[in-house]
Amino acid sequence: MLEKFLKTVKKHHMFQKGDGIVIGVSGGPDSMTLLHLLYRIREEYDLNLYAVHLNHQFRGKEADEDAEYVRKFCENIGIKSFIFSENITTYSNEKGITFEEAGREIRYKLFHEVMKDMKANKIAVAQNMDDQAETLLMRLMRGSGVEGLSAIDYVREDKIIRPILDITREEIESYCRKYDLHPRIDKTNLEAVYTRNRIRLELIPYIEEHFNRNIKQVLARTTNLIKEDKDFLNLSAEEAYRKLTKKENSEIIICKEAYERQHIAIKKRILRKAIFEIQGDLKDIQNKHIQKVLNLIQYGQVGGHIDLPRKLYVVLDYKNVVIGKGKRKIENNDFEYNINIGETLNIKELNTTLRAVVVEHKELKNISKGKNEKYFDFDKIKNNMIVRNRKNGDRFIPLGMKGSKKLKDFFIDQKISREERDKIPLVCDGEKIIWVIGHRMSEEYKVGEDTNKVLVLCYKS
Repeated sequence: MLEKFLKTVKKHHMFQKGDGIVIGVSGGPDSMTLLHLLYRIREEYDLNLYAVHLNHQFRGKEADEDAEYVRKFCENIGIKSFIFSENITTYSNEKGITFEEAGREIRYKLFHEVMKDMKANKIAVAQNMDDQAETLLMRLMRGSGVEGLSAIDYVREDKIIRPILDITREEIESYCRKYDLHPRIDKTNLEAVYTRNRIRLELIPYIEEHFNRNIKQVLARTTNLIKEDKDFLNLSAEEAYRKLTKKENSEIIICKEAYERQHIAIKKRILRKAIFEIQGDLKDIQNKHIQKVLNLIQYGQVGGHIDLPRKLYVVLDYKNVVIGKGKRKIENNDFEYNINIGETLNIKELNTTLRAVVVEHKELKNISKGKNEKYFDFDKIKNNMIVRNRKNGDRFIPLGMKGSKKLKDFFIDQKISREERDKIPLVCDGEKIIWVIGHRMSEEYKVGEDTNKVLVLCYKS
């Protein structure tokens, strides 16, 4: 047992001689085994050990007895202990999270406080091989990608270590008996109520009996194989992230053209890393949110945006994808240019061009119509042609309609965001709209059988 423990420690470089280690100790078999193993090697590795116990105030007298058991055990072997008591039920209700999430938040908060006060540098927690197998099965049934299926890391953030992750619960119970540790038993773990408990008490024993008696070891190996692939993908994504992104104020700017050349697995990781950099975690961000962002980038128009949980936003600019938090300040750069026949106009505010030519109606059959190219009856144009962005009071008759419509109402019907509307160019005959570029031309200027000269407008972004 000790050899297996040390093999895991050395393989994953969990700690060095002279380190200070904060140990999460519930009083159960797993944490007592971890505490005892670290105690056995403390002199050889010159370790400073600190036990942290949290009474969740959930199991009444039994929980108080757990705390007293940990205190006395640590006192007997000469390890400094820190015993805390928090009402986790109240905390979970106040924060609107599950009891398990609340307990974890409080525990790690206390771990870090003790680590700082004691000038320690590691936190040891007692997940074992059975926990690894249970976690993999639970995430598999809920639906998960590579990140989730790699399950529990041996080392996280270079400070949280799991030295008994290669040891089964059966081995742990045997170890406790051998060294007369008499750990406390949480009876709620024996009730097949929660999903994890049902996997532990019903599903895994069934698989062991009917399919593979070594299923725990198989699942542990599987998570390690998946983790290797996950680590490679994350390294690749990290490299791409450095090249494609920059931070300006509180926003992450992603180069859209280069981003779109990436594999989908890298694209998703870049988005998650950007969100993580902005808010410090990925809480409430699910795959469906990442997919919404991907759809915006692939199919959205310039100025399009979506809102994500926790006041995050994503905006599609002309050359970039912008991810930020809070309320984004949108610059409104008005523009207006004259359109000259036979010339190509550069609209610098949009980094686009508009070319206008006039041809005879009969020549149209010899012209191949390109994307964002429209034909208009040139004889119906009575004023100077201009291209501009919208103004209050704009109206036009959309192609196929008889009556005029407010441009604002048209944009609403087309589900065009407010930010995008100011950046949509309008081709006008004086004050009358000829074409809402990228969306609809005016019924008044359509080419008919009696048209002689045709205005051809070609817009390129």
